[in-house]
Amino acid sequence: MRKNRQVATASPDTNGLNRRSFLGLAGISAVALSTAAVLTACGNGAGKAQVTSSLGLADSVAKVVPSYIPISLVTPDIAGVNGSTPGFTTIPKTLVKSVTEVPGKGGSYKAMTPAWWTVPPALASNSYYQAVNKELGATIDFQVNDGNTYGDKIQTVLASPKDVPDWVVIPSWNLPPRFSQAVTSVFEDLAPYLSGDKIKKYPNLANLPTAAWKFSSFAGGLYGLPYPSTLLTNAMFYRKDIFTELGLEAPKTADEYIEIAKELTNPAKKRWGSEDAWNGAQLMFGVAPKWALVDGALVNKVETDEYRAALEWTAKLFASGAVHPDAVAGNLQQSKARFESGASLMATDGLGSWHESLARMLPTNPKYDMQPMDFFAPDGGKPTLFAGAPASIFSFIKKNDDKAKIEELLAVANFIAAPFGTQEYQLINYGVEGVHFKKDENNIPQSTDKGLAEVTSTYAFLVNSPIVNSKVQYPGYVESASEWEARQAPFVVEEQFFGLQIEEPAKFGSLSKPFDDLAMDIARGRKKISDLDAALATWKKNGGDELREFYTGFLSA
Repeated sequence: MRKNRQVATASPDTNGLNRRSFLGLAGISAVALSTAAVLTACGNGAGKAQVTSSLGLADSVAKVVPSYIPISLVTPDIAGVNGSTPGFTTIPKTLVKSVTEVPGKGGSYKAMTPAWWTVPPALASNSYYQAVNKELGATIDFQVNDGNTYGDKIQTVLASPKDVPDWVVIPSWNLPPRFSQAVTSVFEDLAPYLSGDKIKKYPNLANLPTAAWKFSSFAGGLYGLPYPSTLLTNAMFYRKDIFTELGLEAPKTADEYIEIAKELTNPAKKRWGSEDAWNGAQLMFGVAPKWALVDGALVNKVETDEYRAALEWTAKLFASGAVHPDAVAGNLQQSKARFESGASLMATDGLGSWHESLARMLPTNPKYDMQPMDFFAPDGGKPTLFAGAPASIFSFIKKNDDKAKIEELLAVANFIAAPFGTQEYQLINYGVEGVHFKKDENNIPQSTDKGLAEVTSTYAFLVNSPIVNSKVQYPGYVESASEWEARQAPFVVEEQFFGLQIEEPAKFGSLSKPFDDLAMDIARGRKKISDLDAALATWKKNGGDELREFYTGFLSA
């Protein structure tokens, strides 16, 4: 590893939070915008000052970010450590009411959200919407769209500002090109309402972490309401139940991983040691999400020693014969099914896949035990982990000359952002007791048929409370997950540009794509590691060095 190494990134790439890992938790791809080599606000011609360094950008963001005023209504059973997710091993029997007055003033608003599931009934025939709106004192009428094509829908809607709904949800991976123009011309800057101590008017919003608010700042203003994310988003999992049966323990070094994968592999029993571990290798070898600062100069992740070493290790794993043949063939869609069936016994996935897998497997296999490995450096030493993006989804309020309407929507957002352990949180996430859910003997809400049909993430996409783990329906899961994340937290570092929205010129949007294909080919032996050098030369010539200059302008003085 090179000396004097620090990390610099605008936003995490495929190792960060994306659509798939977010859905598991409930990423972020870089916002490729057509800008000059400095961050310049566009839109109504209001000439905001240019920002040419991360220090200047941080100062600009600091002026609009709300004060952080934490509230503690319920005490977690497992406390968070350095930003790790706190855990609740039981559901509070008595819920706190965090909003004492009806927040709304009778207004009616259209809200646009994505859905990666069956679209729920519309307002007129949805008792969940009706019940929540009654408590809000305002009518939120949702326009729910297919999440798989939501990015296209967003671009179409923003192209016609008069058709933009009052409240628009945009996942981080769907932020469109030239968003700095749209955000300043179409949406309301919330800084005049929320910056600094102004947020005290909305206590539940003030409870959201500062990093999430920073990441919601665009073009010099506070435009987004955040859906906070977790400290870590991915893990290297193994089938602990089968490991135990075979007398094996989880690997603690890169070499042990391959050795154990080979030992587990038995084609006669249709069992292989590992899935494609390329993403896990990047975590293990401490590959920067996008940029590393080496001896004072920016180096792209694909140029780093860590990236090359991770790729060489992955090729060695594939060459060992311990990777499931379907994964070798590039069929990654069925990796979960192979892991759950025992056809493969180690796999890298989003953290949310853990509880999803337990939900699928425990009813028919009570002994099923999926566990994450504690991260390790290749030699077994302390790992270098990178914090995930601090928010995964944003919502934006359309410009309105009637400031009372903006304040009404912020009061509604304050209700929706109520934390775990409150009556408001239960209503937003589960609906009405006796109608949309019933509590079992462990006080766990269990959805009724009506709840399954009507209650989905709609209000919660508008803004969300700080993340907690309260999935007590899976025995031992909360303890394992929260304690695992707490053990990893001391090794997590923030990148140079952590949590800042730096807009990357659109012409660089596909610059890194050839490396995705090359990594697959090198891992599978179709190309050699030496081919990386030629790809790097092409990358530099096609704009890599120019992109480096762009980001160098944002280095702190």
